[in-house]
Amino acid sequence: MSKRREELFAEGKDAGTRLDLFLAGCLAGVSRKTIKRALDGGCVFVDGRVQRRANYSLRGNERVFLTLAGESPPPAKPELHILYRDEGLLAIDKPAGFHSHPTVDGRGNALDLVREELAAGEGGETPILLHRLDGDTTGVLLFALNIETNRDLARQFAQRQVEKTYLALVAGNPPDVFSVRNSLKAGVRGRTIAVTSGGQIAETHFRTLSRAAQFALVEALPKTGRTHQIRTHLAGLGHPLLGDELYGGPTSLSLGGSCLHLRRHLLHASRLGFFSPESRHFMTIDAPLPTDFLPFLREFSPAPGV
Repeated sequence: MSKRREELFAEGKDAGTRLDLFLAGCLAGVSRKTIKRALDGGCVFVDGRVQRRANYSLRGNERVFLTLAGESPPPAKPELHILYRDEGLLAIDKPAGFHSHPTVDGRGNALDLVREELAAGEGGETPILLHRLDGDTTGVLLFALNIETNRDLARQFAQRQVEKTYLALVAGNPPDVFSVRNSLKAGVRGRTIAVTSGGQIAETHFRTLSRAAQFALVEALPKTGRTHQIRTHLAGLGHPLLGDELYGGPTSLSLGGSCLHLRRHLLHASRLGFFSPESRHFMTIDAPLPTDFLPFLREFSPAPGV
């Protein structure tokens, strides 16, 4: 993503003007939403000091410096990264920006990527998606390549025998160990909400692995598989995912002396464990951390062993 840096000067006549209105007046074509992200992320400086308040009243004769995120191009078609394959099972490392399956918005999806990969081979298999990840969640995604494997693993998912491990970068300073068990249901505008009745039971266990000043690395072990479960549970505790605008997570952060704009929520399906339909032995499949996690990991001391 390109970055736009601006240095402005608030003259004496600007005294008393709100900072966000001053910026909007100076930056043609830049939306108020983009300006708010820069303010919230600590990417606006007035006379060398970070200023996050949109309603900050300018005194006049001040220098204002800010960094803005450029427009993100649509994600290019990625190379398919296969983590595991046997006669009945395929596991990929799903990239960010791709749905698990086709949707009405026409966005790229992992199922079509796998279909294209298999069509180029000689096996003639038809992939069956076994579970789902949110569009911007990366990590292990499983496909059955025959009916027998599909039945076996669908049963394991239904009986909660599949062990799922996620890594999440979250805002704030969460406890060392914590859990959430509540009821969730679909809300408005694509959100999932907690309810006291009428929802589905959702349970997640969390462990904090490392902390920095503004955020932490958390391991999440969901025991159920509800839509947006981890995202909703973390946001409900006041520790939303970094980049998760839907649930109130910060989309910009001042990191290592520069302003970092987040293109997605930072959630990664790092491991799946289950009984192999072929050997009946318990097996695990791991996906490496995506590169957009790395700038944050450098802020931890000592570095986490993930």
